[in-house]
Amino acid sequence: MSDQYSIILYPILNAISPISQELWNHAKGHFKVRHLKQGEHLFRVEDAVEDFYFLIDGLARYYYLKENGKEFNKSFAEKPGHLLSSISAVSKGETSPFSVEVLSDFTALAISYKDFLDLGSKHEAWHRLHLRMFENLIIKKERREADFLLLSATQRYEKFLKEYAMISNVVPNYHIASYLGITEVALSRIRKKMKLT
Repeated sequence: MSDQYSIILYPILNAISPISQELWNHAKGHFKVRHLKQGEHLFRVEDAVEDFYFLIDGLARYYYLKENGKEFNKSFAEKPGHLLSSISAVSKGETSPFSVEVLSDFTALAISYKDFLDLGSKHEAWHRLHLRMFENLIIKKERREADFLLLSATQRYEKFLKEYAMISNVVPNYHIASYLGITEVALSRIRKKMKLT
């Protein structure tokens, strides 16, 4: 792994749960750099996924695909350190239920889930990091479910603009509408009322 990417990822993981510089240096060899171009996929629905990918630079979307070809955006990855993977695939040996498409030139550091577990079995710090990462994913999922149940479409869009301020003007509106669970026409109406168009 290039030191330029290590310098980005290490402090992010260390902030989630402390890892000594010594342990990090020991683990760096397990990580591989992955570069993708806009429009490529990190993985697709029904792929076997064996790695954790940590975003270094770029933008990606998670999406589900219905039989009729309609896509539903699950989430976006835009911040360095963001974990991209399919937890059911890496932990249960199932195929991924969704796809991850790269929306800009993209760099990530990949480590196999097997190696990540092995680090956790040998070092308590890596085990705690694993636990904190999964807790963060569960909290994010709970909040997204609550938003769909408790917030109006306008409120969900307002929250999107705050949480994804860095990409709200980069991601096409049809992707944002899909993420919000509404049509692009409905999003256009909301934006008009908010005087954003």
